[in-house]
Amino acid sequence: MISVTIFINNVPVATRTARCIVEADEYITDKKLMYNVDDGSVILHKPKDGAIKLAKKMLDTIHEV
Repeated sequence: MISVTIFINNVPVATRTARCIVEADEYITDKKLMYNVDDGSVILHKPKDGAIKLAKKMLDTIHEV
């Protein structure tokens, strides 16, 4: 599971959490993994691209009012 929180002046203003929905053995391959995000969306991500890229994709699902 991965969680990303944005803080402004020590106050959390946005949070996203996602869970990978594949077996651990598949994690080491070059395939894209599927993540269920807490807002109901799904993200595809290659593990070799790193956690920062995944976090950016997660934050892109936040729509400010």
